[in-house]
Amino acid sequence: MIDEITFEVLRHRLDTINDDAAAVLARLSGSHLAAEARDLNTAIMAPDGRVVCCGRYVLAQVVSMHLVVRDILENYADNPGFGPGDQFVTNDPYIGTLHQPDVVVVAPIFVDGELVGWCGSTAHQADVGGPNPGGITYDARSIFDEAVPMPPVRIVEGGRLRRDLEREYLVRSRTAELNRLDLVGQVAANRSVTAEVGRLCGQYGADAVAAVMDRLLERTEALLRERLRALPDGRWRHVAYVEYRPHGGTTEAVYAVRLTMTKRGDDLELDFTGSDPQAPGTINAAYPALAGFAIGGVLIYLCGGLPWVPGGVWPVVRIRSREGTVVHARWPAGVAMSTAATCQAVRVSVNACLARMLEASRDLAHLVMASCQAAGGGGGTVHGERGDGTSYATMTLDEITGGGGATWSGDGADSSGYTTSPGASCANVEVNEAYLPLLYERRAELADTGGPGRHRGGVGTLHALTPHGDGASMTMMSFGQGLQHPLAAGVCGGEYGGQSVVAVVPDLAGLADEGERRLPMPSATVPIRTGELLVSVSQGGGGLGDPLDRDPAAVLDDVLDGLVSVRGALRDYGVVVTGDPRRPDGLRVDDPATSRCRDDRRHARIGRPPAPPAPSRQGRPLSAVLDLLPPAGDAPHREGVVACGRCGTVLCGAAGNVHEHLVVSDASPAERSPLGAVYEGADRFVLRRLYCPACAVQIDVQVCRTGDPVLAAIEVL
Repeated sequence: MIDEITFEVLRHRLDTINDDAAAVLARLSGSHLAAEARDLNTAIMAPDGRVVCCGRYVLAQVVSMHLVVRDILENYADNPGFGPGDQFVTNDPYIGTLHQPDVVVVAPIFVDGELVGWCGSTAHQADVGGPNPGGITYDARSIFDEAVPMPPVRIVEGGRLRRDLEREYLVRSRTAELNRLDLVGQVAANRSVTAEVGRLCGQYGADAVAAVMDRLLERTEALLRERLRALPDGRWRHVAYVEYRPHGGTTEAVYAVRLTMTKRGDDLELDFTGSDPQAPGTINAAYPALAGFAIGGVLIYLCGGLPWVPGGVWPVVRIRSREGTVVHARWPAGVAMSTAATCQAVRVSVNACLARMLEASRDLAHLVMASCQAAGGGGGTVHGERGDGTSYATMTLDEITGGGGATWSGDGADSSGYTTSPGASCANVEVNEAYLPLLYERRAELADTGGPGRHRGGVGTLHALTPHGDGASMTMMSFGQGLQHPLAAGVCGGEYGGQSVVAVVPDLAGLADEGERRLPMPSATVPIRTGELLVSVSQGGGGLGDPLDRDPAAVLDDVLDGLVSVRGALRDYGVVVTGDPRRPDGLRVDDPATSRCRDDRRHARIGRPPAPPAPSRQGRPLSAVLDLLPPAGDAPHREGVVACGRCGTVLCGAAGNVHEHLVVSDASPAERSPLGAVYEGADRFVLRRLYCPACAVQIDVQVCRTGDPVLAAIEVL
């Protein structure tokens, strides 16, 4: 046994060693994806592969890295075997990576001939081959139409890089030199971890280091189970949608990712078995990607204040899936675009269900967070030729500028990127211009893109760029998601964040005009010619709480900061802003007009004057706006009843679907689409708002397909 002080010293040393490895990888890489945007991560693992230290960059890249180690242990223990100084490279999404562009390199850590652990790193590489530059082929019918994945291969043997295997790996790529530098950086990062862990074992003993790893795993599992026991049992649901146009088709098909989350005692089940069958293309997620984004979501949205030790989370969270679905594809389905499509829907669904569970707890509601942006249509790969005839293929990562979700205590962070990738960011404009033959006309936060709520979601960002240089050409392959409907879910009655936008336009002048713009969905390849602008908008984060409860002074501050327009203040919050910003007294809130406007909105929601608030809440919270009350006397509902937490009105029995007893109002998602962009197919979706029939408070907001029944998002067990 080791004492607590030694334990704390060693666990922080392991974290520091792992963080230093990520810095080594970023410094040695020649790619802006790693060096600037930090689309990478590192991990230290126990001897069986369970992750005990994970970097704070792209969490989904490392939380399921044990699957790679498990494959090596099961298949290579005797042939070819592994020993000190060995390293294995793979980009096989059916074994343990997210998709083919995310290359994983893992290495065993030996001390005095004994295996004490593993280390690993992941880096998104600019191009790993396949028919389409950038490594993602939108029209892929199967994985054989994409970059062909490489199973784990021992590329470093006894500390020496195998030149034959390095050539085999690099010949696949159009950006071989960048990939070589990434590979060198990953190998060096693993060598750094191996050497530092060896020194740590030399100082404290290998047994002590092993004991720290075991305690980290055990303690994290125990703490997470303790947190779950403090939360109410229940079942929660969310549905998110992914669009994909099959090869040769003219219309996007819609695929549903359906999550039913059940919590009993200290057990948490994420059931995705109701998701749609896999697509005949590239949006599908293989199981490792499903697991990576699901567990990454649990770390962010449930484990606040707990150790981030993925290996300790896995025993607590049970993932149920069905092979052959869009979230658990069967070989050889195409999966290269999964991280920007189905995986985003997985992460949003986990986020939404965990938020519903947490908002029912008086002690843990402070952890509630709405969804951050999802990868949208503005994300994708760009490729072409420079003026000198050399080719390029990569991502700009402009889409990692969307808004963060609102929290229980405040607004979401503006243009902050993915919550589940806390250390990743968009590349700097000047860096992209230095690497690529393009010129940015604008990058700026865009008003009204944050999800409205009592607390506002963070806003997204507008980008406009054009090919630059003599003879330069550019083609984009858009991910094509979040254009027809929003993806970043609000919570506690908050609204969804703004949608994506991607379009090629002659100039920026027309974008300032109000009004609707009918746009086609992007095709597999979108050419951008000299003199044209590629315009994209990253998504906003979801809001928290009824927008009509937002402090008008906070809305005015947002207007003054350029985050909400005067028109948006009225449309989304019922706040009347008057005045002239050019005058000394500037803009101000018209308080009487705002009160009248909000009263009229509440009246319109339910068709009559709303009931007044109750003096206090009764029973235990079922959500931020619903209460679960015990049965009273000879009441027909022996299991208890669900009541509105705002006005106290009883809505239904506890065994019923409370959402069926709310006032439902369906609207077009296009009503808040940035720049007035409306894409073909948007009419297949509705934004469904649900209100208390007595006091008109907004209880929930759902995105669903037109004509779908109301989702039973909360179920009392």
